[in-house]
Amino acid sequence: MTTTDQETRPTAEDRSRFEEVWARPRGWRRALTSVQHKSVGTRYMVTAAVFFFVGGIQALFMRVQLAQPEQQVLSAQTYNELFTMHGTTMMFLFAVPFLEGLAAYLLPLMLGARDMPFARYNTFNYWCYLFAGIILYSSFLVGMVPDAGWFAYVPLSGPEFADKAMDIWLFGLALAELAAIGAAIEMIVVVLGMRAPGMSLDRMPIFAWTMLCVAAMIILAFVPLLVGSMLLELDRNAGTAFFDVERGGDPLLWQHLFWIFGHPEVYVMFLPGAAIISQVVPVHSRHRLVGYPFVVAAVVVTAIMSLGLWVHHMYTTGLPPVTLSFFTAASMSISVASGVQVVAWITTLWSGRPRLTVPMLFSLGFLFTFVAGGITGVMVASAPFDAQAHDSYFVVAHFHYVLIGGMLFPVMAGLFHWWPKFTGRIPSARLGTVSFWLTFAGFHLTFFPMHLTGLWGMPRRVFTYDATLGVGLLNLLSTVGAFVLAAGFVLAATTLLVALRRGERSGPNPWGADSLEWAADSPPSSPNFGRIPVVGSRAPLWNPPPQDPELDGMAAAFDHAPQNVRATPFTTVLAARPGTAAVQARPSLWPLVTAGGLALVAVGLLVGSVWVVAASVLVIVAGFVAWELQNERELGAGEAREPVGGRYPVEAPGPRSPGWWGATAAAVVLVVAVATVAFSLLFLEVNAPVWPAGETLGRPWLSAGTGVALALAVAAAWWGSRHGPLDHAAASEARGVHLAATATAGLAGTAALALTVAQWVTSDLDPTAHAYDSGVLTLLGTQALAIVLGLGITGCAVVARLTHARDVRPRIMLQNSAMLWTGVLVVWAIAWAATDLVPVAVV
Repeated sequence: MTTTDQETRPTAEDRSRFEEVWARPRGWRRALTSVQHKSVGTRYMVTAAVFFFVGGIQALFMRVQLAQPEQQVLSAQTYNELFTMHGTTMMFLFAVPFLEGLAAYLLPLMLGARDMPFARYNTFNYWCYLFAGIILYSSFLVGMVPDAGWFAYVPLSGPEFADKAMDIWLFGLALAELAAIGAAIEMIVVVLGMRAPGMSLDRMPIFAWTMLCVAAMIILAFVPLLVGSMLLELDRNAGTAFFDVERGGDPLLWQHLFWIFGHPEVYVMFLPGAAIISQVVPVHSRHRLVGYPFVVAAVVVTAIMSLGLWVHHMYTTGLPPVTLSFFTAASMSISVASGVQVVAWITTLWSGRPRLTVPMLFSLGFLFTFVAGGITGVMVASAPFDAQAHDSYFVVAHFHYVLIGGMLFPVMAGLFHWWPKFTGRIPSARLGTVSFWLTFAGFHLTFFPMHLTGLWGMPRRVFTYDATLGVGLLNLLSTVGAFVLAAGFVLAATTLLVALRRGERSGPNPWGADSLEWAADSPPSSPNFGRIPVVGSRAPLWNPPPQDPELDGMAAAFDHAPQNVRATPFTTVLAARPGTAAVQARPSLWPLVTAGGLALVAVGLLVGSVWVVAASVLVIVAGFVAWELQNERELGAGEAREPVGGRYPVEAPGPRSPGWWGATAAAVVLVVAVATVAFSLLFLEVNAPVWPAGETLGRPWLSAGTGVALALAVAAAWWGSRHGPLDHAAASEARGVHLAATATAGLAGTAALALTVAQWVTSDLDPTAHAYDSGVLTLLGTQALAIVLGLGITGCAVVARLTHARDVRPRIMLQNSAMLWTGVLVVWAIAWAATDLVPVAVV
């Protein structure tokens, strides 16, 4: 179908072909191959919910043990194992994955898109997350359950005090973090480029603004934890010395890397919860959110400030007073941004006509609970008070008030709010109300007494306590409250599940909501929107769409179209004006195969089998190659290359392409990872009692040659990406140029890899001798890994060139290659500075 100035309505045959191209696989194939965002988001949420209930059962066992002093229901070892796995499950397997699953489901619907930008990659992230959980819980099957705490402080988690169980924890954690970082890339691209025509940044839902900020936080904060996990695993199994004081290491390095992740993690959980409240309260108050610009500003400020608060968790580690004063002020200041959001919600309630629906009840419960947790947060932000309460149950009470109040209550509000959208049925209001009161009462009965037990002297992280402390009654109340809280969650889950079959049918928009997800069917069809909506305000369902011929033209062009390829509009970043069409992936098995290969690498390393690791690497390579071939094969068909409606090309270079944003985000991830290793080396140099003064890598020609080779790879890829016509109807004019560019970039990258390996081999450094040697060789290793990734995307550009008869797709893949090679060049610059420039400058 084509669109001219005179709009043409799709015929019944057009609609049928459109639905067919978006149809989901059936039967067992859907579970293994479906890549559609609603399927993936549902898998995330269901899997995370299972882990939540497992973690909750672990918490109940611990509460039974602590119900009375000097009980022996659990041994000290069993308690430590449950304590470690409870925290690990809730932080790494439930909270962030559930929120990312909710975002994967809702963001395309809220933004007026048909899918996530890289649907197969989105599925790959889910499989990595699932395998991470399986690896972590396999520890129970082999009798090696991690017991060093969910924070894994060194040296308790080091080779001296922890057995193979810690390796299981580290590999599971690495896969989970890899999945979270990949999901963050997806969220950034979908929010920035896949909004409905007319949905400018100042018209985006608060949930979209928040997930954009959260995604940036994940990249900047989760990558350091991934690097820290790698360094600890190297210490444990390769003999490096990053955390060994006697060889120049420092256990505090782990705490810095962990809490650089850990404190933003709190806001990665809280901000989406707050965003849910910002979506729920206006709808159930029948009033637009008051102070929208201030709420957006508060979210952005909170995200930025959260990245600089990690020392808040390290007040008792002997840091200088000036450092404590700075982080005290920063920790207290961030509460102002949270307060802005609280004021906006209260004002919206006051200005509207609130309905005491189940979502509203959980929202009000959140407000009360989070404000109470925020007050104690200001208390522990003070270094003198924290020094007294840090290792007591007061802190346990505080962070459960913040995390459960700031995340679980909003999640329950969101589930009851969006359940009609997910399922097409409304949960029972009566059962939902009872579940709220059980949850609310159980929560406060569980955690409020912990403030008192902490102030009365009960330490945390202990499996029993002395009767003379006088906190037995309070602990008994907390245990009773935990079972009431569990009953509330079980009833809520039962209510939602019963509604799947017996709930009242909802219709598309039972709450009279204002955001775009309620414009779709309930439950949504596979493509979400047959005709892409046009947006003219922050409340598109409460206000008529704008009369804009350009926006209407794009909506008409995508009206049940195209019918030969999955596609959705890709609009400009600021104003969401019409731009291009983003091609969406079809079902595929290869994301599962590739993620399975990564999991098998972890298994091979755990069992010490070189053959398993080698075979797993082959599976990964084969999976990625087949994945890329499928991508290019789907894009290679002539009809799949035609502009949608004759006006919106399905491929375009620069920021008009999702791949450009994805390659840029991948380059940023590489740079953050290597910068983390470099700053770790600098931290050790400043704090180690003995450090090689002024010593450099001593291979200036090899280092310079590596930089030159990488610069050549960047130049070649950029040169190739600028040749060839963008007209999809034109024959290839730059095939030779593209092949020459990819060959040059590939040879230059191979030379850079060889020179990096040569620096490693010819150096006289021993990674087991000193932390300096460990750090330098680790920098070279990460640089080599980055070069391998650059070679991989160059290989993808070669496949694109050999597959396509026209020049647009090869140009775009060369452009993506150039973006990643630029990141690799920055990686080299950081490594070179850390190994050669900084040591000389310090001297």
